[in-house]
Amino acid sequence: MERLDDQISEDPAVDRTGYPVTAAEQSQVDAAEQRYRWLMDHSPVAIGVHVDGRYVYVNETLVQKMAAQSADEFIGRQVTDFVHPDSLAAVQARVAARQHERDTLPPLELIVLPFDGTTREVEALAAWTQWEGKPAHHVIFRDLTAQKAAEASLRFQAALVIHASDAIIATTLAGAVVSWNPAAEAIYGRPAAAALGLPIGEAVGAALDPAAIIANGGVLHATHRGADGSALNVRVSASRMDDGYVVLCADQTALRRAEQHFQTVVASLEEGVLVIAADGAVQSVNPAALRILGVPTTGVDGVELAKVATVPVYDANGRLLSSDQRPVLETLTKGPRRGRVYGVDRRSDGRRIWVSANWSFLDPADPGRSSVLVSFIDITEQHNAHQRLTYQATHDLVTGLPNRAHIVALITDAITADEHRLGAVFFIDMDKFKSINDALGHHAGDTVLQIAAQRLRRGLRLDDVVGRVGGDEFVALLAAPIAATEVDGLVNRLHAALEEPIVIEDESDCVRTDCTHISASIGVVTVRADEQRGAVEILRDADLAMYQAKTTGRATSHFRELAPPG
Repeated sequence: MERLDDQISEDPAVDRTGYPVTAAEQSQVDAAEQRYRWLMDHSPVAIGVHVDGRYVYVNETLVQKMAAQSADEFIGRQVTDFVHPDSLAAVQARVAARQHERDTLPPLELIVLPFDGTTREVEALAAWTQWEGKPAHHVIFRDLTAQKAAEASLRFQAALVIHASDAIIATTLAGAVVSWNPAAEAIYGRPAAAALGLPIGEAVGAALDPAAIIANGGVLHATHRGADGSALNVRVSASRMDDGYVVLCADQTALRRAEQHFQTVVASLEEGVLVIAADGAVQSVNPAALRILGVPTTGVDGVELAKVATVPVYDANGRLLSSDQRPVLETLTKGPRRGRVYGVDRRSDGRRIWVSANWSFLDPADPGRSSVLVSFIDITEQHNAHQRLTYQATHDLVTGLPNRAHIVALITDAITADEHRLGAVFFIDMDKFKSINDALGHHAGDTVLQIAAQRLRRGLRLDDVVGRVGGDEFVALLAAPIAATEVDGLVNRLHAALEEPIVIEDESDCVRTDCTHISASIGVVTVRADEQRGAVEILRDADLAMYQAKTTGRATSHFRELAPPG
């Protein structure tokens, strides 16, 4: 950077204009220039000097504002190198507008390009000067960034007040209206000219004390009156300013009407509706839900909501759901559900009813904290009818035992389950059952089958299943695990149970014949944990084992041993 001493003529007796000066005068000039240079160097204002459009001097403040390392990064470079392209035209127009070199033009706003890649809005004021005897321009830069941001914020705030849908009313400390935005005009039907100067209570048609609102939490719900006397449901909030208050009035008249309409609709539905919080607490319930669940409908209070929350709930197969298996918790982990069937024990009479339920999040955007809307209808009659039809389709009408189709399905489910559940299969065929039908008739034969079914059920373990797969043929499914000795014990127990005498009412002749005693041939196959056979093949092998037992006489058994796979 040039030293001030270099700018002064080498001849101390001649100034830069060529006129002779005295030593005292030269000393004064030197002192003035040194003071001027010191002021520029230490000025908090960004200053630069350019000759013929190139910088010859910049002070430390300009270096800092432009994020440069030193003044050397400016010296010799074109002033326009640091002007944003959007501002170049304005700078060129300003230069062209200068008619005389020494003209001082009004400040120019432009965008400059600091070394850090950002942009800054500045105001530049250029004035003519001399530098090393040459005409130059001294430029002062004022950073407008903060001012522009403040102006933009004020414009935004003003736009909010003007375009807001809520009434924004400013008052004095005494409560006189000093500002009444367009929304206030629309909500209250009162133009600003008529509202300004009025006490705020008179302007909104109701008593309104901003200080009291602030003291009580800053928000309240109230009924105001429009200029035509119409009632307005308004949410009022207030805040304090230095010289008064700002009151915001949100018109909730339409919302309140919609809420009342919604509440009326929900209350009149035949469908039960519950709102349940994410933690499982019941938040609201309509009369239909209380009626369906058998909860008293004298009035929905906390006690009744608690009763709803503790109603026993069962899945579609009748298994009681624990508190962590409730439908709402399933919603929170798996999302909305539709048409799921649940059993419920009514609070009033304990009767089991069945409902079809739908549920979904009230706030899908935040499922972790959202309440859940549950709606349900009573389908007990349809469910029970369906259960009856299903039972009839899967059970033998004479004995009530599972039929062949159901037995095949049970075997398939057991051998394909993740946890192996089938250990052995018994195929049981009544010995000489035809003679009972021939001698006593089919009614007596049905009675014998029913008694045999009861004895087979009692002779097996709790988890075992017995079904009727033909006229006098039964199949027993033995749950795994089961040891060979336990299989032998069960076979012997079934033989003993079946051979007990049977007394058929009103058939006195049976006392003197063998029709009161029955027996069976039993074929046994074991089922391996790595079973490769299907249900039909397993039944076929058990049937073959039963026929093998038949060849050895009545009341016998045969174990069919199979080679291991592979």
